[in-house]
Amino acid sequence: MKKFFAYEFKRLLLPLCIFTAIATVLFAVCALTTDFISFRLFPIDEFGEAFDRIEYPVNSLLFIPAAILCVLCTAVPVMQYSYRMKKRSVDLWYSLPIKRETLLFGRTAAGLALVFIPYAVSYWIGFTIIACSENLFRLSYYVPLFFASVPLGVLLFGVNAFLYTRANTVGDGILFMLVGAFLLAMPFLYLSLNFQTDLPSALTNPTNYITFGPLCWLFAGFDSAICGNAVSIQNPAVLYTLAAAEGVLAYFGLFFTAKEHRAENAGQLSDSFFGYRVLIPAYLFFGACCATGGGAFQASAAVVLVLLLIAGLVAFFAYRRSFRLKLADILSIALPLAAGAAVAAITVAVL
Repeated sequence: MKKFFAYEFKRLLLPLCIFTAIATVLFAVCALTTDFISFRLFPIDEFGEAFDRIEYPVNSLLFIPAAILCVLCTAVPVMQYSYRMKKRSVDLWYSLPIKRETLLFGRTAAGLALVFIPYAVSYWIGFTIIACSENLFRLSYYVPLFFASVPLGVLLFGVNAFLYTRANTVGDGILFMLVGAFLLAMPFLYLSLNFQTDLPSALTNPTNYITFGPLCWLFAGFDSAICGNAVSIQNPAVLYTLAAAEGVLAYFGLFFTAKEHRAENAGQLSDSFFGYRVLIPAYLFFGACCATGGGAFQASAAVVLVLLLIAGLVAFFAYRRSFRLKLADILSIALPLAAGAAVAAITVAVL
């Protein structure tokens, strides 16, 4: 056990240094080359010859640590769990006298370290440079922002790790992470297009339901506070309750299914329930529901349905790695499209 964790530490030492250096340099360079104060000139006499200069804070640069954290929470799971995707590596690791849950725990703990050490170092160095520069920021808000972003990052890492490990190849895993990130937003996109004025904003803002949404809205809300306004986060109860539920369920699923993973699955078709089999029909259905875009069911809707049909076929070709589809595949394309088109037509008729 100790040898495994020691090996894991040595294995990640180089990428840890590289990630930390890149993240720190990126934030530091931007902080050193950015002006944090802007101004407006207001006329103070009726002839417009005298002006009053009013300065205000700008460019908190919070988008940089937000991007660093989101990228790391997406890239590191690919590094940490790809051993399950290759036959040689999975045979090697599964032959060791270590339980699969322990192996997965070690990879997960090391992955979280690989995310949050670069993030923390770059965040505080960037903050120090900003604090030492001329600015009008409310700097105290940088502190609670960091401690609020860490648990959200842990939850996001868990969601991405779960989605990635549903695949049997690296390419499929990356696709599952990226496509799965927007799946829950699709039904709310339909509501937003058709019932924007009739429903609460929590139900008509699709960005709330993207897996990266809670983290991005957190940084946006604190950006407002740092620049002198109040902390403004849309629908925080919905955002963070959903993030917590998704993250907890993702970690549970990740470890609960550890024993069930078979070495012979590496490199094979990714036929998980959380993969192509659900993602393709779900996107086709909700895409068809949104075909009218909140307007009349016209020729443009038919074009959208044709494009969705083509996309569905291409997706199943990629899934099967063949141009020969099964009857179940054809039904998985036709039925969601028909059902979604029916919902769109009914929506137009009702509205």
